[in-house]
Amino acid sequence: MMNLPNVLTIFRKEMIDLLRDRRTIFGMVVVPILIYPLLLIMFSQVLASQTERLMTRKYSLVVVGAPNAPGLVELLKTDDSWEIKEAVPGAGATSSDTPLLEGGAHIVLVVPPDFLETLQAEKSAKVELRFNKAKDESNFALHRAREAVEDYSSQVLKVRLQGKPDGFELPVVATETDVAPPERSSGFHLGRLLAMMLVLMSAVSAFYPAIDMASGEKERGTMETLLVSPALRSEIVFGKYLAVATIAMFTAVLHLTSMGVTFSYFFKSMLGAAKGSGLTFSIRPSSALLVLLPLIPLNMLFSALCLGLSAFARSYKEAMVYLTPVMIVANVTSFSALVPGIEFNYVLALIPIQNCAMLTVTLLSGDWKWGHVFATFASSSVYALVALRWTWSIFQREDVLLRGGAEFDWKRWLKTWGSARPGLGTALVAVIAMMALQLAVGPALQGMATEKLMLAHQILLIALPAAAIALLASLNFRSTFRLRAANPVHLALAPVIAFSGLVLVSCLNALLMKFPFFRTSGLEHGKALAETMRALGSFPVILVYMALLPALCEEFLFRGVVLSGLRRDLGRWAGVLACGALFGVAHQVPVAVISVGTFGVLLSWMALRSGSLLVTILTHTCWNALLISVEIFKDRLPSWLASADADLPATGLIIAAAILFPAAIWAFARARGVDEEERDDVFSGGESSAS
Repeated sequence: MMNLPNVLTIFRKEMIDLLRDRRTIFGMVVVPILIYPLLLIMFSQVLASQTERLMTRKYSLVVVGAPNAPGLVELLKTDDSWEIKEAVPGAGATSSDTPLLEGGAHIVLVVPPDFLETLQAEKSAKVELRFNKAKDESNFALHRAREAVEDYSSQVLKVRLQGKPDGFELPVVATETDVAPPERSSGFHLGRLLAMMLVLMSAVSAFYPAIDMASGEKERGTMETLLVSPALRSEIVFGKYLAVATIAMFTAVLHLTSMGVTFSYFFKSMLGAAKGSGLTFSIRPSSALLVLLPLIPLNMLFSALCLGLSAFARSYKEAMVYLTPVMIVANVTSFSALVPGIEFNYVLALIPIQNCAMLTVTLLSGDWKWGHVFATFASSSVYALVALRWTWSIFQREDVLLRGGAEFDWKRWLKTWGSARPGLGTALVAVIAMMALQLAVGPALQGMATEKLMLAHQILLIALPAAAIALLASLNFRSTFRLRAANPVHLALAPVIAFSGLVLVSCLNALLMKFPFFRTSGLEHGKALAETMRALGSFPVILVYMALLPALCEEFLFRGVVLSGLRRDLGRWAGVLACGALFGVAHQVPVAVISVGTFGVLLSWMALRSGSLLVTILTHTCWNALLISVEIFKDRLPSWLASADADLPATGLIIAAAILFPAAIWAFARARGVDEEERDDVFSGGESSAS
């Protein structure tokens, strides 16, 4: 058991070592306070001077067909900011492209021969503005030329409208009214920038303290002294972790505060200069303080991850190499906050790093829910604990701490390939990879035919992550995926449990559908499934793609890698409950989180009890097939199976299920798994897990 005084001693020692270094103080305090104001002042001055120069300079305008529009050319000549050149008579529109590309001209105005005739006929006459988009001068010249053409068009329009009442040219005018409060509007836009910087600053703030406390100590030769002290390895790890997290949190808060104040002042100045824009900048202090909520778990995660990678490295330089991918992931993930149209939901709340970035946007915009906050905080905390546990395992290996990172032995790896077992980290990585693929690749698959879409979704996005992780982690396929023959009794009871369990869960689902929150999402999900069934066509094809295929792929992932990893590190019942919960969340429908999650708990228990994945695949297939059959043939059901409440099964079915289900569960529990001794042996200890 950890001794708190020892942990605090390690924590105090690391903090003193860091604070003695002037470079640390400079990086923690001076840089965050000064860097953003200085950068903004420099950027603003350079931007303002360059913009002013481009807006006030004289641009070269070549007019092709000038005699065709004498009024327009005269209007342009009254503006001293133009250097007007008329093209050679008879020259084509493309004759001035070479000067445009080479910088000899900034903009070319092409007037067609029928320009005056079209105007006299009170029709729309067209002119062409040719420019070079690859040059800033040409872009600014285009803007000025467009305004000149619009001014000339307004003059012609006034002549046409003489004698007409005001508003004749605009029969219908649309006015725009923004109903969002000022703090929501400004918080939404600033929140995207802050969310991106939140991730980057959290990663950077944990980067250097973690390197100094682990690989830095190796190079200084003080790691051995620390290891022979009376403190336990767990106390050393936790003390260092607290020090990294404290420094990282303090630095990240300073960065965000300095950046928030600087940019808020910048935005206010910009909006004040742009009078009449209708924009305001106002964020409540309480909303600004809410940014600390996603910062805490994000800081916990990056601190644990950086400390573990730094401890695994041989030297300071090698730690920089290991932590660079973390920075790349943080950079890429942080930009998700800038992507428009992404609605924060419970699925995104489970994806590490991205969940904190998206939560920051919703918190500052004011459109947030406590459930999203809790899900983000809980999931990120779990990931941080997994990373911290991995860091603790690194500190248990003296070959890593004293002699640097362990050498990779290809011969040993090949000899022991396929012998590892999954752990909690492996299970979480599998679920996260599946969800990330669905978010990243799923939208790109929507244009495919329904059959191909179902195959790609189930195989590429669900089964493939499980298989890839098993191969990369060198897992034992037979034990991880329970590839064993099943007890015939278990196989015989699987349809009975599926039928009775489905009836009882349908009662739970009907109860949940009474609530508007669950009913709205549930009905939308039901319509989507009905459309998919209509697209597939025949009943046998529907059974293959919507009953058998999901059962095979989802069981391969959840009752394979996920359940095996959770069972090993969390224990039997905690693993069963956690696997069921993740199974429900993966279906991304609020009502399914509870009803399908309950079914997932049942499948997880059956998988552990039987020791065979075949049993859960059969149960899952029967469950899906029954649901599909009821949906397709509901109008042909006999009267004794009908119910007054469309959401509830018939009373007789409920009574029968209430009797059959406990009896089938009792018989299932009594029947022995075919390889139960091997299963218990596999999960009883031995080699380290792959987490």
